[in-house]
Amino acid sequence: MKIIILGNGKWGQAMASLLTKNGKEFSFWQRDSVIEDNSIIVNCLPTQVIRQVLQKYGKNLKNFIIINGAKGLESKTHKLPYEIVRDVLGEDIDYFTLIGPGFSQEIIDQMPTLVNIGYFKVKNSELIKDLFQTKYFRVRLVNQVEALELSGAFKNIYAIACGMADGLGFGTNTKTKLIIIAIEELYRLSKSLTLVINEDMIAGTVGDLILTCTSEESRNFSFGKLLAKEKVKDALTTVGETTEGYHTLESLQFFEEKAKIKLSLASFAYEAVKQDDPGKIKQLFTSFVENV
Repeated sequence: MKIIILGNGKWGQAMASLLTKNGKEFSFWQRDSVIEDNSIIVNCLPTQVIRQVLQKYGKNLKNFIIINGAKGLESKTHKLPYEIVRDVLGEDIDYFTLIGPGFSQEIIDQMPTLVNIGYFKVKNSELIKDLFQTKYFRVRLVNQVEALELSGAFKNIYAIACGMADGLGFGTNTKTKLIIIAIEELYRLSKSLTLVINEDMIAGTVGDLILTCTSEESRNFSFGKLLAKEKVKDALTTVGETTEGYHTLESLQFFEEKAKIKLSLASFAYEAVKQDDPGKIKQLFTSFVENV
């Protein structure tokens, strides 16, 4: 099967570097061209455009494997990447999701990294693992997709809150407190939705959350940090790339109602962004972090 990478941005380049390291032939999808059947499709497009691209250029696919590398929730539908793909290509897809703490440039620079690849069907799991695993990029397979992708979406909300803490001048203690609360909320959300996060999934859940919540390489962390001084629109413009956490905030109420729980830290991030007023964020943040 041919390997096709959808999206030639930083993440697409990182996946390409791993395939090249393993001697695999691949091509980047050319915009406005049909996505070929009999292919292994590596999705590196943002969540918000997956449906549009697959509906227009890949809806007739029948024999394929898809590996998702996107994180986030689709606006308005509140759907995870695997749900979007199923909507377009059918329920019986051979689907994998690659989730974990890995910044694109560090993967390209061959920095030691550990991620999860989640799957529904075990049949081709070792094949997919072998496409990407190297001495420096280690993969742990796990028979779970939904919990990984849900974690991959919500960690972006928590990264916005941690970025606010940094932008407001709060220290490591405070940011670590937020990360602890975020991990607790992530576990509560998963449990309420009858999803299990086990030790094999730490890389794609807790690990990814910690990475995103502690580095300015994270677009969501940087966005939160900018909100201490800038309006939302200006902060988004400064970041310059898709800030998935901003879109994921729209789905917070949906998931709270679905899970029948309140996510206090995620709700704080939502309210702070909704205020769109740098002058009020410190007051909101201080009140929240002192009372939680």
